[in-house]
Amino acid sequence: MGVGPLTHYALSALGPLVVSDLGLSATEFGGLWLVAFGTAAACTPGFGRLTDHLGAQRMLRLTFVCAGAAMVAVSMSHSLVPLVLGVGLAGMAVASSNPATNLAVAGSVTVGRQGLVVGAKQSGVQASQLLAGLALPGLAVVLGWRVAILLCGALAVLGFAATRWVVGPAAPRAARAGAPRAAMDPSVWWLATYALVTGAVIQATNVYLPLYAHDVLGHSVSEAGLVSATLGGTGVLARLVWGRVMDRILDTPSLLTGLAVLAGVGLAVCGLAAAVSDLMVWLGAAIFGASALAANVVIMMTVVRTAPSGSVGRATGWTSLGLYAGFMVGPLTFGMFVDSAAGYRGAWSYLCALTVILVVITACWKQFGRHADDASGSEAARAGAGGARGPG
Repeated sequence: MGVGPLTHYALSALGPLVVSDLGLSATEFGGLWLVAFGTAAACTPGFGRLTDHLGAQRMLRLTFVCAGAAMVAVSMSHSLVPLVLGVGLAGMAVASSNPATNLAVAGSVTVGRQGLVVGAKQSGVQASQLLAGLALPGLAVVLGWRVAILLCGALAVLGFAATRWVVGPAAPRAARAGAPRAAMDPSVWWLATYALVTGAVIQATNVYLPLYAHDVLGHSVSEAGLVSATLGGTGVLARLVWGRVMDRILDTPSLLTGLAVLAGVGLAVCGLAAAVSDLMVWLGAAIFGASALAANVVIMMTVVRTAPSGSVGRATGWTSLGLYAGFMVGPLTFGMFVDSAAGYRGAWSYLCALTVILVVITACWKQFGRHADDASGSEAARAGAGGARGPG
């Protein structure tokens, strides 16, 4: 799960160097995520169906091939065009990783432990962010940012080699040719909508928080990388903890509401750092990492738990489509605020407003669920009454 987004996290952690070297504007830099997650959004529904057909092992291998090629392309970039090609390949790696890993969990992990395993595998994304923030700025200062990113390609090679033993050749194929498709659970569409908005919030913060710390708060490149590492470190812990919580809690909307509120608090603290104290950015990053970055665990665990047999990949694909669409537009729109008269103050306010929308989404979801339960209860009562009157 970590190798696909590693290219993006590397570019974020090394943002000050990349922007300076290639002469990119804030909007152009944010546009890289438009390409990356636009590619992911376009590929993920098809990759979800393909995963149900081919199995987890083959799709994981595709993930590592695309991720390795992305890192090579980015490391060789001396202009915007090859950089765009590299992040597009990384988007393909991201698109294939969630359906493949969710299918592996659904097919080989017993109920009652799935939340813990989903939390562990989703924490790989934030472990990638932690690695990029801690290791790459120092390497880039000594070796250059291109070499630092190229060295990350070793992880793709190791992952490709390890797939055979981790998943095994007999990975279950959940869907067979000609098998009827199961109806999609309604929760998938609510999850996809929530994922769209939270994806915009998460990726905008991931991309611009280090740049904000450097350009506005006056942190060095290494210190700005440590801010990104703070996001990743708290995200790793949060995804493990909330994954375990998901084994015990069935009320997904309420849990996602709480995470959205905490995320809004973290964003507000980050925005106030420029006016109050630059130390507040560390607190804001920790709060945001512990809340917003855990939301994807809750989303993916709900998919694994509710998707009918044979459609885990497809349900994951549609949910991921919302997430990647958010990843695609979040950095671009945030960058537009930064380049406008509103600046970073307006950009942080924009993200706080999106967390309010998340609370509205979960409230509507809960209300819809109550109406659905009432309708099913009334239908069951009518059926029971009819049975009681029965023939006779």
